[in-house]
Amino acid sequence: MTAMPHELGTPSLDKDSNSNIDIVDPGKSTLSIASVGVVLIITIIHLLLAQQTELIPEEAYYWTYSQHPALSYFDHPPMVAWIIHLGTVIFGNTEFGVRIIVIALWPVSAWLLFMTGRLWFGREAAERAVLLFCLSPIFVSFGFIVTPDAPLIFFWLLTLYATSKALQSGQNTFWLLAGLGLGCAMLSKYTAVMLAGSLFIFLISSNNYRYWLRRIEPWLALLLGIMVFSPVLIWNAQHEWASFIFQATRTVDVQHNLLKEAGTFWLYQLAALTPFLLVFYAYTLLTASKRAWIHREDRWNFAMSFALPLFIIFLLASFKNKGHVNWTAPTYLSWSLAAAAIYPEIRNIWQIQRGGWWRILIWASVVFSVVGISIAHTSLAWGFPFSFSNAGAWQSLAREAGDARAKLMSSTGKSAFIIGGDKLNNAAEVGFYLQDTVDVVNDYALGGSGIGYRYWVDLGQFKDRPAIVVLPKIGLNTVRQLKSHFKQVDEPVLVHVDGKGQKKRTAYLVKCQGYIPKY
Repeated sequence: MTAMPHELGTPSLDKDSNSNIDIVDPGKSTLSIASVGVVLIITIIHLLLAQQTELIPEEAYYWTYSQHPALSYFDHPPMVAWIIHLGTVIFGNTEFGVRIIVIALWPVSAWLLFMTGRLWFGREAAERAVLLFCLSPIFVSFGFIVTPDAPLIFFWLLTLYATSKALQSGQNTFWLLAGLGLGCAMLSKYTAVMLAGSLFIFLISSNNYRYWLRRIEPWLALLLGIMVFSPVLIWNAQHEWASFIFQATRTVDVQHNLLKEAGTFWLYQLAALTPFLLVFYAYTLLTASKRAWIHREDRWNFAMSFALPLFIIFLLASFKNKGHVNWTAPTYLSWSLAAAAIYPEIRNIWQIQRGGWWRILIWASVVFSVVGISIAHTSLAWGFPFSFSNAGAWQSLAREAGDARAKLMSSTGKSAFIIGGDKLNNAAEVGFYLQDTVDVVNDYALGGSGIGYRYWVDLGQFKDRPAIVVLPKIGLNTVRQLKSHFKQVDEPVLVHVDGKGQKKRTAYLVKCQGYIPKY
């Protein structure tokens, strides 16, 4: 079914609709070269560093997901496990294999952002949006570190692009693609459900596109999205809705400092965008919102409808919950389109009022972003100029734990297993670098919550077996706790290990015998 021509046309007859005409200006070729060049440079750097940078604990944990195929998982939907599995099938269980699909999706994400921006704001604004994407530390990290956010960003942008094409062309194929993108985004992270809510807000507030709410295509796209998301629904139904309950109640019983949490939220926004971009986006919010909902201009309405609702939800949640730096990232995708379109206006104002000082500010912000992103990469890979506490030297620690396990098996004549004595860091990292997901478990074996491990580990298999317990630190009751789970517990041994560059790590290894499972 194709819509009537008067229903489609351009994305509304905005007062600035001529900005949507895609005219190639030879004088603007530098911008095109810059946007493409920066994407390629960052992608190449990620490819070169992928094998040189040890997995951080979260990546190793998601790799453990991939070694236990399932319709979904306790903490997150399954997409992150699926893309890791694809990469490791091709390139093996290496750092490169774990990261390759995320690295490959990143430049395609930049392209989808460009294509979406060109539909609503024209080519030049779309190219600027790509540069903003490349200068935002949070988005650069999603092109390298494997988390559920990496596929979320890709499928979020796919949904935005397909929805834009569907709205402007009326072609049913793009509605189907939008539904597929929505489903895959929800398979990446539950946050993606806001894509449907944002589309509804856009349509209900648009004079030109509201008629789509009376047509079947958007509703069929939503139904398709739910069908694609059905593996998560099935898994939750089979496991007493564990994942949904966990995500909905994870902070209910946690004590919070309102001012601290709210302040942390804004510090996270600074880290995600850099101070300059945060101020830039704040100015964009004021201008774009006025054009979107007072002047009813559709291009601005689209950009802010897919940005503000989710941002406001997390902003309000920050007064109660401990957030994370990645939570608001999807909001800055369509927001960046509005920011890129408004940039010429800001430039003209500053050029008139400040005599060109805006150039110094722009270049200073670019240098700040480039230096910050570069430092983050070198610190992750080699611990220079500083070291992240959870990054690096895991391979050396895994080797120490493996050697201790081998000696324990030799002395006892029994098959020994390894317990990472914390939530996930030690178990996930040791499991990855020993390539062992059968005889490595987290603190679930010591009475902890278990997170995902409780769904793929049977503690009964460890009964009466010896173990090496890897502990990040020793507390007053640590040995006593171990003795409640083992018949014999030796004194903890402190080990110091070195990783690549300046990476160092310390841990305690404890030999234990006669595991007593407690169900």
